[in-house]
Amino acid sequence: MIVDCHIHYEPRMFPAERMLAAMDRHGIDRACLVPTMVEPFSLRGRIKGYSNSFLRACLVHANPLGRFLYDALLIDSRGYFHILHEKYRVIERPDNATVAELVERHPERFLGWIFVNPAVDPDPVKEIERWAGRPGMVGVKAHPFWHRYPVERLLPVASWCRENGRPLLVHLGSRRGSGDYRLLPERFPGLKIIYAHAGIPYYRELWGYIRDREGLYVDLSSPYLNPGLVRRAVQFLGPGKCLYGTDGPYGEQAPGEDYDYGWIKGWVEALPLSEAERELVFAGNFLSLVGKV
Repeated sequence: MIVDCHIHYEPRMFPAERMLAAMDRHGIDRACLVPTMVEPFSLRGRIKGYSNSFLRACLVHANPLGRFLYDALLIDSRGYFHILHEKYRVIERPDNATVAELVERHPERFLGWIFVNPAVDPDPVKEIERWAGRPGMVGVKAHPFWHRYPVERLLPVASWCRENGRPLLVHLGSRRGSGDYRLLPERFPGLKIIYAHAGIPYYRELWGYIRDREGLYVDLSSPYLNPGLVRRAVQFLGPGKCLYGTDGPYGEQAPGEDYDYGWIKGWVEALPLSEAERELVFAGNFLSLVGKV
């Protein structure tokens, strides 16, 4: 079985029926959807590719410079995501209804993340409880980086997740407390956390912290990574700590083209793993986390 644990539902780029057809073509059994949080964008183009590779290299080999560039160049104080000279509005209140409704229409194929933003919502737990009882809504997503808040604002969210046995998927920043990856697991032992995109913007620093701590994982999604970085993450952490995901539909396809599910899937298939280890990465770890074994 293969489960994409991290893909955004963005019908302007990848409507549900086309998503399902692409999943069928590439052997993706299920996908856990995140409500869209940014205007549609594409990473198509040589210059964008070079820019992304440069940022990745800085994060891997030249931190803290890489972390400074990551925060300074990609997101501004008004809530816009930047790719070179282009900018895209970040959605401050992602619409959980769109995901919950799609999960209910296709329960055999989709699961859902409940997106919260404590920077604009004074009671994010109320938003979680509004959707947590809906079928297939399995965990909570938070984005301290793009939503520009310190991880400390997630304390009530993390408390709810631990009490209710739900995983928390977090995309970290690095400034203004948005990258404190130690705070939640140390405040709430037993909390299950997935650090998005192999722990960006920390990578190896975060891997060293989570390797021997139970309940802490990374996903292997997004163009923030490449085959070499995915290989190093799995070698360092072991296949039992890594989850397959895509971060689609954002990728290198041209506008109007469908997301290429074979892209990151191919990175995992190329890893020197046994069949049982590959199954952990592709589905087993995530299904155990959400209780869908």
